[in-house]
Amino acid sequence: MATIPPLPANAAAWDQARNAFMQSILMDTPLATLAQDLDVPPWPVNAPDETPAAYVYLPYSQAVAALAARGLPPAQLGALIAILNETNAFDQPFGDMMGGLEPAAKDAVDEGSPLIKNLHKLALPADFPLEFSALSAGTLELCRNEGVSTLGDFVGFASRLSQTVIVGGDFRALLNALAQKDEAALARSLPLRVGHPGLHLLEAVALTIRALPQAARDGLRTTPPTVPTGLAARITRLAVYFKADLDAARATLASGTPPERLVAQLGESEIEQLVLTVLRPHLPLPVAPPAPKRASFWAKLFGRS
Repeated sequence: MATIPPLPANAAAWDQARNAFMQSILMDTPLATLAQDLDVPPWPVNAPDETPAAYVYLPYSQAVAALAARGLPPAQLGALIAILNETNAFDQPFGDMMGGLEPAAKDAVDEGSPLIKNLHKLALPADFPLEFSALSAGTLELCRNEGVSTLGDFVGFASRLSQTVIVGGDFRALLNALAQKDEAALARSLPLRVGHPGLHLLEAVALTIRALPQAARDGLRTTPPTVPTGLAARITRLAVYFKADLDAARATLASGTPPERLVAQLGESEIEQLVLTVLRPHLPLPVAPPAPKRASFWAKLFGRS
């Protein structure tokens, strides 16, 4: 980590930095987090609300006052300018968020962009179908209308989209999570297992279950369970896409591992049981033994079972 002193700050430098940052997708990211990934000194305040948004809307004098309220000297504004400028330099490869690209470049994807690099670092497959994500119906509809069907398409689309369109919601949340390599945030939209590379079948099924209305969940608990046709079809598509995971799960169960241990990593007992329920057609899960047959009166009399 760099140990360079804060840059000198004045009103002109501050206005230039904050105006350039106004449309960044990282506006609500903690400054301490941004500093960790940049060649700048650590930011001394680590709090969820200590973000660029807390400062960039303030003119020079008010920004200095806001720093003072946090116990920071006026010179800290120079360090803030450095973070904003360096983050902007990182952010720009995502695409010109204030305008479109030339038509000939619309299908191009910059393999050297930070978002693409983060996909590779986290081993997130670019061909992952967005239909298997937990993005809202509105976001998925927007993506379908733009011909965006995979995670790789999503990154390319986001790099071309005007910032005035990315106003929030789960689209921006996923984009921010990818930019920050925030696995916990990514796991809210993608079947990611925190601490493990790639995307996974059990987490994908769990995302599907969490999105079900309560009535559908209750139906899965009946005997026999009521599995809607659409849900069964989606689970089948997941099983096909995550074939390697499915084969590994089959081998694990075949070795004698209890099914409950297979899904224990999900950490939600209710979800775990429902995941096993919908996966039953695809896994060699044990079935309940048949109820013992009651002996008739004559069988009891003659000692027959």
